[in-house]
Amino acid sequence: MARFPLLIKIANVLAYVFLTGANVYSGFGPEEDDSPYRTNHPTYISPASFVFGIGGLIHFLLGGYVIYQFFSSNQEVVEDGVGWKFVGISLLNTLWLYLWVCILQRHFHVIQLSRVYYLIKTDYAGGSFNEKVFIHAPFSLYNAWIYVMFIISIYAAFLPVKEEDESPSILVKSFVVLGLFILGFKASIVYIEAAQGDIVGAVVIAFTLYGIFVEQTDPVIHWTALGFAIITSIHILKPFYLKYVRGEEGERARLLP
Repeated sequence: MARFPLLIKIANVLAYVFLTGANVYSGFGPEEDDSPYRTNHPTYISPASFVFGIGGLIHFLLGGYVIYQFFSSNQEVVEDGVGWKFVGISLLNTLWLYLWVCILQRHFHVIQLSRVYYLIKTDYAGGSFNEKVFIHAPFSLYNAWIYVMFIISIYAAFLPVKEEDESPSILVKSFVVLGLFILGFKASIVYIEAAQGDIVGAVVIAFTLYGIFVEQTDPVIHWTALGFAIITSIHILKPFYLKYVRGEEGERARLLP
């Protein structure tokens, strides 16, 4: 078990409060401030604004986590699985709000969050219903959402800003289609196949792909996004089909993260 467990929990609460304040300021602060919640860097892979509601859901569930950590019957996953890493993730997330086109910083954020995600998924799989809701689900959502934002940050940093009255070049379209393929691959192969039915993470990416379909008007990007969204949705339904139609049990039919 981790040393100073109470200190870890208090630090997690403070980190969450700090992250909440930073998010509120980033979303409602001065208009001239650069923020991922505004349209300062529109890209040809940016989803519709409603997709960013995922961030609010994640924040709400993380709030549930910082409360649940005091009452969890399985303190090992709280203290050793997540532990101090939640503080690091929160600080990196706060830094990203102001340096969101900085790829290096985002890379560290993805690595740190992925460590927590895979540690929880491999070493602390299963658990009670409350664990799945307040520990597994938030970090599955968070991991997928950070991956989505990492892709968008790359395009905002290296590709031209989207112009409403101009069509993207063939090169830009090619890179966007590649990005859509990467998102679809992450959801269908990594989350559903390799991670044995991580529905939560795959839904985040599928929802994003539908949002890109709604937001982008270029025919190539528009319809490619829809195609990958449908393919991803089919893969999301696969664990349900295996469990409830074919009656398979075990790892291949897992439905919860």
